Amino acid sequence: MMKMVSEILWNKIGKLTKMDGVLIVLLIIGLVVSVTSLFRGITKSDQVQVEFLEAANTTSSNRDLAGKLVIDVEGAVMTPGVFELSTGSRIKDALITAGGLSEKADRSFCEKNINLAQEIKDGQKIYIPFVSDTPSDRGYVEAKNNTKLVNLNTATMNELDTLWGVGPARAESIVKNRPYASVEEVFSKGGMTKQIFEKNREKLTVY
Repeated sequence: MMKMVSEILWNKIGKLTKMDGVLIVLLIIGLVVSVTSLFRGITKSDQVQVEFLEAANTTSSNRDLAGKLVIDVEGAVMTPGVFELSTGSRIKDALITAGGLSEKADRSFCEKNINLAQEIKDGQKIYIPFVSDTPSDRGYVEAKNNTKLVNLNTATMNELDTLWGVGPARAESIVKNRPYASVEEVFSKGGMTKQIFEKNREKLTVY
């Protein structure tokens, strides 16, 4: 049976004209070109997909960097310096990263004035005072002109209430935003309005 089929095919091929042969050759070339184009299209599609995945990975990396904040921890800690923490970290986390309080730290001051649960902001400075930094008369110091300066970092609610324009609610806001690295921070952190700050500037101090 196979032999008969082969003989029939050979007879048909033998009867093909030269024009038929040319058409068959062109048809074969067209098929080769179509297959090659299809293969290149599939390869190009794969390359685009890989590039998209790489871009997605880069975006993920940027999100990771955005979840970091940098702070400065100084004063009576074991290893003062600049540290990188995760967004949402608390002052307690910052002190742990800095090795904890040193033997010379004023622990009594820290317990009364530093809120360990306070969330840290990017670029924030945290200063832990030494025992020698904090005078026995806490809350204010005597100036040469006998004017009592109110220490924003240690003053009691009653002492803050003596300032112009500062009532119980404003005093509570000032305490909540401690510590302050400078008197200007009480304004920038929202503890006082600009007008109230300017009225009390000469009476304010931090240490």
